[in-house]
Amino acid sequence: MKYDEVIQLTGEFGPYQKKIFLLTCLPALSTAIQTMITIFILAVPDYRCAIPGLDNDTYKIDSDDHWALLNYTIIWSDADPDNANNKWGSGQCHVIANRTAKDLETAHRDVTYSNTTETCHSWTYDKSFFSGTYISEHNWVCQDMELRSHVNMIYMAGVLTGSLISGLVSDRFGRKKALLVSIVAQVASSISLAFAPNFITLAVLRFFTGIGDIGIYMCCFVLAIELVGPVWRAQVGVLITYFWCAGLFVLNGAAYAIRDWKILQLVLSCPTFLLFIIWWFMPESPRWLLNRGKLQEARVILDKIASANKTTLPESIVDVEKEGNSTGKFIDIFKYSVLALRALIVFINWFGVTLVFYGLTFNVATLGGDIYLNFFLSSVVETLGYTLCLLAIPRIGRKRFHCLAMFLSGGACLSFVIPAFLKTKEPWVSIFLSSVGKFGASGGYATMFVMTAELFPTQLRNRMVGTCSMVARIAGMVSPYIADLGVIVGGSTGSALPFLVFGSCGIITAILTLFLPETLNQKLPETVEEAINFGRFPKDKTLEILSQTTVFNSQGLEKFTTPKNKDCHSHHRSTANDHVLDQSNTDTNGHNQKQTTEQVKNVDRNKMIPNESILLARF
Repeated sequence: MKYDEVIQLTGEFGPYQKKIFLLTCLPALSTAIQTMITIFILAVPDYRCAIPGLDNDTYKIDSDDHWALLNYTIIWSDADPDNANNKWGSGQCHVIANRTAKDLETAHRDVTYSNTTETCHSWTYDKSFFSGTYISEHNWVCQDMELRSHVNMIYMAGVLTGSLISGLVSDRFGRKKALLVSIVAQVASSISLAFAPNFITLAVLRFFTGIGDIGIYMCCFVLAIELVGPVWRAQVGVLITYFWCAGLFVLNGAAYAIRDWKILQLVLSCPTFLLFIIWWFMPESPRWLLNRGKLQEARVILDKIASANKTTLPESIVDVEKEGNSTGKFIDIFKYSVLALRALIVFINWFGVTLVFYGLTFNVATLGGDIYLNFFLSSVVETLGYTLCLLAIPRIGRKRFHCLAMFLSGGACLSFVIPAFLKTKEPWVSIFLSSVGKFGASGGYATMFVMTAELFPTQLRNRMVGTCSMVARIAGMVSPYIADLGVIVGGSTGSALPFLVFGSCGIITAILTLFLPETLNQKLPETVEEAINFGRFPKDKTLEILSQTTVFNSQGLEKFTTPKNKDCHSHHRSTANDHVLDQSNTDTNGHNQKQTTEQVKNVDRNKMIPNESILLARF
C-alpha cells in the first residue's frame, strides 16, 4: 500500500492536519521578514559630505551662515535636480581641498571656487525617513557603496547553500531535526546581526540567516504537505505563500513605526524564539518515518490523524510500501534535442523571472518618494499576482498566462526608459511602472513551478525542479547588483539601466515560453519517451490519446481506447459495458457505474497533482 493511500484512509485534511498546517505556515512570516529586512536596515538616505571642521553639521541647512560654510567647502553646483539619488553632485563624496569651517572666519565670503577637490571622510545624512540605518552608521557610501550589494548577494548564497544542506539533513535525519537546526541558525544570526560591527561580521551573519530562512521554509512546507492527502497538496502549497506575503506587510508596518535599524532588527528578530515553541508541537513526518522503517512512531501520528477525522486504520497499515528512489538519470534530458531545448528554455525562464522578481523588490528603495509606500505597493501587487495566477492558470493555461504576465512585466520595465530620459519629476510614474512589473513577475514566478513540474517525466521531475531552483538562486545573487545600478551609475541613464535589464529579461522569457507546449489538462509524462512526445502530436492524435478511459470492475482495472469514429466509439463503449455487466447483476449495475465514475475522477485528479517538492514556490 502506498503512503498516499494510507493518508486517504485517515482523512485528507481533517482537524489535526489543519492545526499542524497552521503551525507550519507561521514560520513563513519570519522567513519573509528576514529575507526583505535589508531593504530598510541597508537603506541609503540622502547624504552629502560633512563640512570639514564643523563638528555639529546637520543635513538640513538651518541658517545663512550654514549655507555660507557649505558653499565655501563643498562644490554642489553640478548636482542633478532630476536625480533623486544625487542631490549634491560632487558634494556627496568630495570637498574643496584645504578648506575648513574655521578658515571662513578670516576669509572673505565671496571667494572664488577652487577646482581642486579631495575625498571626504565624514558625511551627514537626511533623517526624514530614517533616524539611522547600517549604511549611515558605518558610512557605506561613495567608494563603499557596493558593500550593500555584496551583503545581499551573500545572503542569496546562504539561501543556495541552505537549500542543499537542508535537503540532505531533512532526508537523513528527519524533517523535524532539520527544522530545529534551521531555527537555531536563523534565531542566532538574526539577533546577532543587530550588533555586527563591520562588513565581514554582517556578511557572515546574513549568510547564516539565508541558510536558516530557506531551511525553515522548506522543512515546514514539506512537513505540511506530507500530512495531507494528494487532492489538498496544491492548495496547501499555495496558501503558505500568503503567509509569506503577510510577513511582508508586518515588516512594512514595523519599519514604518521603528526608524532605527538596530531596534527594528531586534524587534523583528527576538520573536523568532517563538519558533522553538512551534517546533515542539510539530510531529515528525509520518512519510519519512515509514520510509526509515520507524513504523510504530508513524502509527502513533497516523492514529492521531485518523482519530481527529473519526476514521479507523486497519492494523496492517504498518506494511506500507517504501518509496523507491528514482532510477532516471538527469543526463537523460540532454540526450534528446527536444528535452534539451525545453530544459534550456526553462533554465533561462527561471533565471530571468527570478532576476526580475527580486530585482524589482530590492529596487523599491531607489524609486524616489516614500520608501514605506513603495514597499507596501510592492507587497500588494505581489499578493495580487499570486491570486491572479491561481485563478487564471486553470482556465487559460500555464503557457498563455506566463507569456502574458512576463510580457506585461517586461513591457512595464522597458516603459520606464521614457520618463527617465524625459526627466519626469513625478515619482509616481516610476512607482506605477515598477508595481506593474512586479505584478507580472509575481504571476510568472509562481507559474514557473507548475510548468516545470508538468513538462518533465516523473523520474526526473524532482531533479529538474531542484536544478532550476539552483539557477534561480544564482539569479537572486545577481539581482542586488542590477537593482543598485541606479545608485552606482547615477543620472538618468543610471535610473533607467536596472529597468532596461529587467525589461529585456521579461520579454526574452515571454518569447521563449512560446516554444514550450501547453500543459493544462494534460496527463503528466511518466517516462522520457512520453516527455519527448509531450505536446508534439497533432490535435486529433492528442484527442485520441486523451480519450483513454480507465474502467473499474470487481476484478481490478481494464483500459480501453475510444477511437474518433462515432460508430466504433459506440461499439467499444458497449463492449466495455458488457464486460462490466458480466461481473455484476443488472440490479446493481447503476450503482457500480456511478462508483466507477467517481473513482476515475479521483484517479485522474490525483495524477495531475505534482510531487510536493515541486510546490515549493517561494525561495
